[in-house]
Amino acid sequence: MTSISLFELNEHIKRVLALNFSDAVWVRAEVGQLKESRGHFYFNLVQKSEETDELIARSEAVLWGSKFRSLARKHGSLIHDLLREDLELLLKVQVEFHESYGFKLLVEDIDPNFTLGKLAIERQAILGKLKKKRLLEKNSLLPMPVVLQRIAVLSNSTAAGYHDFINQIKTNKYGHHYELELFPIALQGTRVEEEILAQFEIIKARKADFDCVVIIRGGGSKIDLASFDNFEIGKTIANFKLPVFTGIGHEIDEGIADFVAHTALKTPTAVAEFIVSHNGYFEERLVRHWLTIREINGQVLNKAQQQLQIISQNIKSLSEETIRNQNRMLDYIEQEIPRAAKGVLKTESSKVDSLEKLCKTLSPEQILKRGYSITTKGGKVIKNSKELKKGDLVKTLLKKGTVDSKVQ
Repeated sequence: MTSISLFELNEHIKRVLALNFSDAVWVRAEVGQLKESRGHFYFNLVQKSEETDELIARSEAVLWGSKFRSLARKHGSLIHDLLREDLELLLKVQVEFHESYGFKLLVEDIDPNFTLGKLAIERQAILGKLKKKRLLEKNSLLPMPVVLQRIAVLSNSTAAGYHDFINQIKTNKYGHHYELELFPIALQGTRVEEEILAQFEIIKARKADFDCVVIIRGGGSKIDLASFDNFEIGKTIANFKLPVFTGIGHEIDEGIADFVAHTALKTPTAVAEFIVSHNGYFEERLVRHWLTIREINGQVLNKAQQQLQIISQNIKSLSEETIRNQNRMLDYIEQEIPRAAKGVLKTESSKVDSLEKLCKTLSPEQILKRGYSITTKGGKVIKNSKELKKGDLVKTLLKKGTVDSKVQ
C-alpha cells in the first residue's frame, strides 16, 4: 500500500493552492464569529443557503493589524463598522495554506460599497413588504394625545443621545414636568431586534401608563444604524397602539423605524423639542382660551353692571313714585275716613231707629193692645188648635189680665 505523510499531503495542497490562487481574489461572505486581539481581527467567514439558511461553507480569516490600519486610512472609520458579525462583506483575500496551521484567508481589502448597497437593497425589500401589508402609515394615523407627559424611552443609559434627550426635555423653557421611564435596548449589533421587541411587549402590557413611546439613539454610520432596518421592528412599531417617535440619528436617509413611526425626527434632541413644542402649543391654546374667557367675562360683567345700574335706577324711581302714590292715598283715606264714618254711623243709626220702632211695633204688649191675645198651655204658646185636646187647661193672656180655661 503506497502512502504519504501528512506533511507531504499538506505541502502538496499548499503547492496546488499557490499555483491556482497566486493572486488575491474577491470573495462574498458573511462574518460569523469575530474576535479582536492586539489590533488583529480573527473571524469566520460563512455562507448560508438562500433557501434554507443552512450553513454551506465556512473558512477562517484574519485581518492583520498593519493591514487594518492601511484600510482605515483608505476607507476611514467605516472600516471598523464593517467588521461586525452577521454583515455580508466583499473581501479581497489571499488564499494561504500552511503545513502546520492549515487553511486561512488573509484579508487585504474590503469594499464598503458592496455592504452598503446590500443593506440598501434589503431595506427596500423590507419597505416593500411593509407597504404591501399597509403598515407604513398605520401608527401615524393614531390620534396624538393633547399632552405628552408620560413617556416610555427605548435607548441605552450610556448613550450620549439619551442624555441629550433627557437634558433637553428637563430644561424646557415652559418648566413642564415629564415622567420618563427608560427601557434599555442594544443600539447596534445582533441583539437590537430581540431587545426592542421584548421591551415593546413590556410597554404594551402597561400601555395605560404612557402617552407615547420614543426610540432614540444618536448619531452613527449607516452600518451602525442598519440594525434598526428590520422587518419585525417595523411591524411592531406600525401595529403599536401608542404613537411612536424616532430620533435614531439618520442625517440623510430614513430607516425602517422612521418610515413606520408616527413622527420621525433626526436626533434625540429634535424628539425632545418636538414633545416640548407640542405641549407648549397646548399650553398657549389654553392661555388664549383663558384670555378670551376673561375678556368675554369682563364684557358680560360690564353689561350686567350696566343692567343692574339701570334696574337700580328704575327700582328707585318706581319706589319713589309708589311711595308718593301711597302717601296721596293715605292723605285721601285720612280725609275720607271721618266723612265715611259719619255717613255709616248715620245710616246705621237710622237702621237702629227703624229696628227699634219695628221691635216696639211687634212687641207682645203692642200686639195685645191691638186686641190680640196669647194662649199658652203649660207655659208654651199655642199656635195650632190641634195642639189641644179635650180637658186641657189653658191660659189666655189679654191686654189686661189673664183667663184660665178648660177645653170642652
